[in-house]
Amino acid sequence: MKLFLNLLTMAAAGFLGYVAEPRLRFRLTGVEPSAIEKAENTKVLLQLPGGLPQVDPSTLTPEQLPQRVLLNSDVKVSDAASGVTMNLGAGNRVKLVRIEGGNAVVSPGEGPFLGRVPITETDLLQQIAARRMTANPQVPPTVPPVEEVASSSVPSTAAPIEPPEPVVAPVKESPPEVVTEPAAPAPAEVSNASPDSVSVMQESIKSAQVKEFTFDQVLNWRAEADEVVDGETYQVGIASYKATTIFGVKTIQAKALMKGGQVQRWIWPKSGMEIK
Repeated sequence: MKLFLNLLTMAAAGFLGYVAEPRLRFRLTGVEPSAIEKAENTKVLLQLPGGLPQVDPSTLTPEQLPQRVLLNSDVKVSDAASGVTMNLGAGNRVKLVRIEGGNAVVSPGEGPFLGRVPITETDLLQQIAARRMTANPQVPPTVPPVEEVASSSVPSTAAPIEPPEPVVAPVKESPPEVVTEPAAPAPAEVSNASPDSVSVMQESIKSAQVKEFTFDQVLNWRAEADEVVDGETYQVGIASYKATTIFGVKTIQAKALMKGGQVQRWIWPKSGMEIK
């Protein structure tokens, strides 16, 4: 019986420590908890007008949630396997993976990069409200208030709700995509590429259209089949270049989307993010 009481006491102490940790840390160290930590133990409730019931985003099914959300603040995402991190700037639309408390778990695409951001720092609530209002056209289209119910003593302030804006900004920072490590440095080769594609890609790199790599770093030029991107057909080419990363010297691939004899943009082949 005494052993059971001791175990119960330890479990209760652990739960209280988990809930109150951000507040205790602030009292002991003076370090303010981050917005993500505050949102961990906060329930966000969306109050719709016209007598409609409150909506708790964490209880919605994936079919009831939007596939992508707009970021209102910068978010850091990382790959747990490799430890590589990257920053997604405010204004980008990202994939919504799931809801964890008052946070949204997001990803720049289908890759392994994941990050957390408070729900109120996205347009998730606006999108949910728009869907509910569309399903109930008799309700006047007013902007619904948001209520945050904290399950701990950590204060949390909800961001104001604004109408959704279809704004897509380019990703600010993108890490290189690691492909394979070269056996040894070799001069640039041209394989399976038409002279036109190669010359267009080479002129683009020589003119410093991107700053991620230089002409001297390129090991191989390769043509690919034409692709349709955003409703437009592009001539596609791949440039493989060597670069020094945190994992050593790697061979990295960059994709060129060409049209009208010019490279329209360089992107990472897997994620589709633009290379600056």
